[in-house]
Parts: sequence; structure tokens; C-alpha cells
Amino acid sequence: MLQQREFHATPSAQLRELLGKLEAHIGRLERDSREEVQKIPTLFDAAHALIVELERAGASFPAETTRFETASATFRRKAKPFLRTIGGAENLAALRFERSLAPEQWWWFIDQWWAEQRKAQRRHQVKSLLIGATVLAVVVVVYVLLLAPDKTVSQTIRLQRTAEQLAQVGDYTAALNTVNEALALSPGDASLLALKGVVQTQLGFEAEAATTFADAEVAAGNREQFLLTRAQIYLMLGQPEAVLVDAGAVIAANPQSARGYLYLAQANTDLGNFLEADMHYDEAGRLADAAGDPEIAAIARVQKAYLYQQLFLPTPTAP
Repeated sequence: MLQQREFHATPSAQLRELLGKLEAHIGRLERDSREEVQKIPTLFDAAHALIVELERAGASFPAETTRFETASATFRRKAKPFLRTIGGAENLAALRFERSLAPEQWWWFIDQWWAEQRKAQRRHQVKSLLIGATVLAVVVVVYVLLLAPDKTVSQTIRLQRTAEQLAQVGDYTAALNTVNEALALSPGDASLLALKGVVQTQLGFEAEAATTFADAEVAAGNREQFLLTRAQIYLMLGQPEAVLVDAGAVIAANPQSARGYLYLAQANTDLGNFLEADMHYDEAGRLADAAGDPEIAAIARVQKAYLYQQLFLPTPTAP
């Protein structure tokens, strides 16, 4: 009986049924098995084919079109967990290998779209780092020329920047040696101690890192400031999962922390969790406004604008 009902269903009814299945699969994407998740592109195919058929027949179905577009946007936001669940870009390429695909069937090429998103993010991060480095360089020059710091301060700043750059490219042994040089000049610097602990962790020196982090917390004056300092270092080194832990701990202890929400937003952006990032950017801006912190408020709004550029890029097409 069920087969007969499906056979006699109108194309519009079939489309609604397909959209329901597609929405359900996308909604369960993080929990479903590989076999279930692999059904998503074929469900997109079937729904798209019916939409084309209905359009050719001159039918009007705005509600279903909106549902299809919403499902498409949600699927793009979940590109990373989709690829992880199906076993990576290689498995998706194998699934599409023998198919004859039209350019509009972009869902079969979500791996290429995601790769482009990651490249765009990295370009943005590099640009931000370059801008930040330029601003820092100007500040340092002004500081040196106008305030005339002693040689110890200038040397510490130079060594810290060198250690950060070495850590960014993965040369953790050289980074540790350099940060130790900086700490020999400024042994009570919380930022240097946090950086050293992160580098020690990367090198597998867990016990030493725990001691260093304890010293960094004392130097920072309180746990919240220490966690924010360490989260900023994790962001710089491209470790968003670690940022989520530290920023989450800050928010749990202080729900009014604008910087905590900003770091959560930045980490979620890096992880592709765009909906969460959007909400956290809003909260960071709101809290920063309330606290009279225009710098954090401005950063939150600028980065939210960049997030929206990522979300609403043109639909990818097959090569």
C-alpha cells in the first residue's frame, strides 16, 4: 500500500517528502553512520530533479524552494562534519567517480568548496596577522623612540615575536629556546609563560607545561586573565579546539566576558561552526558595548561581517 501511495503521489508531494528526508538526514548528520550520511547527496539529486520538473511544468512552489535553499545553506555549514563522517574528501571523490554530474549538482563537490573556504580563512588569518604585526611594529617603534625603553624591554619584545613566529610554523623546539631567552630577561611575564606552556605541550612535555601554566596564572593575577591570554595564543597557533576549552571556562566563571565570547566566536569560525560563531560575535559586541570596550566591539562586528561573506558566497559548481 505504501508503494502504491508513493507511486501515485504528485511531484509536489514527492518533493515535500524528499525535503523532509533531506532535512532529517542533515539534522542528524553529526550522529548518523557513514552509510546514512552518504544518502544526502542523492537526496539532493532527487529533490533537485523534481524542482526542475515542476519548474518546467510552470508550477509555483515557494515554500518548497525556500526549504531546499535552507537545506543547502545548512549543508554547507556542516561541510566539515559531513566530510569527516563519510571518511574524507577521498571517499566523496570515489562516490562521485562514475557519476555523470551537472554543474548545478554542487553537493557532490562540497569537499572542494570546503577546501576553498579553508584557504579563504587562512588568507584572512595571514592578512590579519600581517596587519597585526604591522601595527605592533609601529607601536614598538613609537615606544622605542618616544618612551626610550631600556634594552631589556626591547630585547624581550623582539624575542617574544620571534618565538611566536617559530611556533606558528611548527618549529616548537626553536620556539621554546627563544621564549626561554625572553623569560631570562623578563621572568614574570604572564604572556611569555603561557606561550612557553603551550609550546611545551606541543613538544609533549606535559608535566613541565603544567608547572609553567601554574606560574603563568600567578603572573597573570587571576585565572580568567590567564585563560584569556592562553586562548589568544591558541588562536594565533591555529588550535581552535583548545580555544573553546579556555574561552568556555572563562564564560562559565564570568558570563559578562566580552573577550571570552569573542574568542569562542573566532574558534567556532575556524571550526566551521558558523551558527555558533554568529551568536557569539553578537554577544561579544553587546557585552563590549555595555562594558565600554570599543576595541572588542569593533573586532566582533568586523569579524561577523567577514563570517557573513563566507556564508553567502556563490553556490559552488563542478569543475
